[in-house]
Amino acid sequence: MTNFSRLLSPTSIGSMELRNRIVQAPMGVEMVEGDGLANEAIIAYYEERARGGVGLVITETCAMDYPNGANSRHQLGLSDDAFIPGMQELTSRVHAQGAKIAVQLAHHGKVSRVDKKEGRDILVPSIPEWHGSFTMIGDSTAEELGWMAAVNGDGGGQLKEMTTDDILETVDKFAEAGRRARDAGFDGVEIHASHGYLISAFLSKAWNTRTDEYGGSIEQRSRFLVEIITAMRQRVNDEIPIWCRLDAVEYLTPQGIEFADARITARLAQQAGAAAIHLSAYGDGTSASAFTLGTLPHTEAKHKLLSARLKADLDIPIIGVGRVKPEVGEQMLADGHADLIAMGRQLLADPAIANKLAAGAPENIRPCINCYVCVASPFFDRRVHCAVNPALGNENEFGDADRTTAADPKRVVVVGGGPAGMEAARVAASRGHTVTLFESSPQLGGALRFAALVYEPNRPLLAWLTNQMEVLGVDVRTGTAANAENIRALSPDHVIVAIGGARERSAVPGANLKHVVDGDDLRKILTGAGDGDASKVPLAGRLAATAGRVLGLTADAERLAKLTEFYMPVGKEVAIVGGGLVGIEIAEFLVDRGRQVTVIDQGPTMAPEMAHPRRWRVLTDLRDHGATLINGATVTRIDDDSVHYTTDVDGVPTAATVAAQSVIIATGLVANPHLDAWETIAGTDTTVVGDASGITYIEGAIYDGFNAALALG
Repeated sequence: MTNFSRLLSPTSIGSMELRNRIVQAPMGVEMVEGDGLANEAIIAYYEERARGGVGLVITETCAMDYPNGANSRHQLGLSDDAFIPGMQELTSRVHAQGAKIAVQLAHHGKVSRVDKKEGRDILVPSIPEWHGSFTMIGDSTAEELGWMAAVNGDGGGQLKEMTTDDILETVDKFAEAGRRARDAGFDGVEIHASHGYLISAFLSKAWNTRTDEYGGSIEQRSRFLVEIITAMRQRVNDEIPIWCRLDAVEYLTPQGIEFADARITARLAQQAGAAAIHLSAYGDGTSASAFTLGTLPHTEAKHKLLSARLKADLDIPIIGVGRVKPEVGEQMLADGHADLIAMGRQLLADPAIANKLAAGAPENIRPCINCYVCVASPFFDRRVHCAVNPALGNENEFGDADRTTAADPKRVVVVGGGPAGMEAARVAASRGHTVTLFESSPQLGGALRFAALVYEPNRPLLAWLTNQMEVLGVDVRTGTAANAENIRALSPDHVIVAIGGARERSAVPGANLKHVVDGDDLRKILTGAGDGDASKVPLAGRLAATAGRVLGLTADAERLAKLTEFYMPVGKEVAIVGGGLVGIEIAEFLVDRGRQVTVIDQGPTMAPEMAHPRRWRVLTDLRDHGATLINGATVTRIDDDSVHYTTDVDGVPTAATVAAQSVIIATGLVANPHLDAWETIAGTDTTVVGDASGITYIEGAIYDGFNAALALG
């Protein structure tokens, strides 16, 4: 087991002493009302992370000239002394939990949605010569495009190249916001100089083509930031540390920031008095890949080697960030990649990471599944939420949900050990109810077990939920189908039915051929949950099934994944009928294992159930790796070696064919048709959760289970 002594060791940034090196990364959460004032919801959100043991909380981007330069009316502001009382309540509540708190001050520059919508000047260093093109339109749903259009509605705001007077005025406003931060009790200020916002645009040749003292060389492009740091330090009398967040690089951006630029800017910032550097990255905002390379990387610890190189240059602490799990963060500290570790999405999933590490129980940390649900919400100006943590964004109502004992503990039976059933059992047991869980298959997991095979980040969630059953003392009875006799023998007060959905067999001619496998058969074959249709399981499939039963999907997940690369019940050319979330995740899985994949779907957009940032990335990667994605197509027939389909070409149905040695049907998921009998079987009150009542996927299953458990009292 990893020793987290470095991550949990005290440190400091300037004069600010921290109890450990875990930092809550700043993330937009859209939780304040349309006035920028700190409210109870946002205070409870930060208080919960402080209660969870982090050393330092850094707030979301706070608009230093709110609402000017803001990206949302629902972000914090600090442009007037009227904002101070709410911020004082925020800082005092965080301090009461033993953490320190810094405010991140920003002007959003060219992406100031509020200025555009409300008809004000949009401040930029210079009118950009290069804009890129929004390549993700075709991979966005019509509904999403409508929401984005509403949020970004054009009220007449136009780009304005800043004059010298504009620059000096903005420097002064940053400094005044820093003074208000000090007066409100913040322990530090982070100046947001990354992610394409105003200061970052000054640093980038892609956006800064000025010919005066604020343009040209990187030293001159850094002048705006240096003046802000200098003015703010003077305004706060050096009473609190000031530091900045910088982009190490701008991915896929012609003339964008390079690491050589970032090194010079960081040195100049240190000379001006910056007490630390928080190193992130950015990318062309019109590119699907750049978004998940820079700001929100899809790979773990994406920027660690860059932060290590910068750390070697400077005498001030480096805060490392970029999808960092605790064990990775501990190793980064050991290897000299950073001095502090910022966690963003992981702390949304579980705010108590530090406390659980300190208790020697890292296995109790609820994992982030990297689904991008949390970062999709701000695109539409909506409050943040998390697929695996229903309390996120509702801490003032649910923050203590699974650490509060019910006044009237009940005897509860849960039928089904998928994500909905396990979450219901987890929350109910943590609240003091006596819980028995029946699962008819030999292993817990249900549909999550298959999801954990085809999408690796789901595996820790499966392991965590399974482990929580043991930790919380849930009476788990696997390999046992629930019936009237064994349920009533327990005399339950309530039964939660989480039996999962059903799959309708495809009516497409040829769907019964031996090389055609539906999603349910594939799940059973690859996870060892059952034999599937024996006529469709060749030797390779039976070997994979045996491996699934022997190895499981937790401790030996990597071995199983490697084994299935060779022993798979599918040929080299695979057609997937159905491009929803399940079909696309199967496509990812198969492409990674060398299959030539074609996905055929009737709808206009693939995987509409995915959060759009993840969808953009996945679909781009699939195409880059040779997969063919066909929208608006109806499969008409399956033959021994091909799939026939029609598409609409200029209003005329047009037939086409794709070669396929194997066909996977990833459609037909429906609510369970056998729910009516459960109240009679249970003999008491029942609640149906998860896919049993309608296909909800992991997020819906978790929320259903959580709410059902809370409703018990």
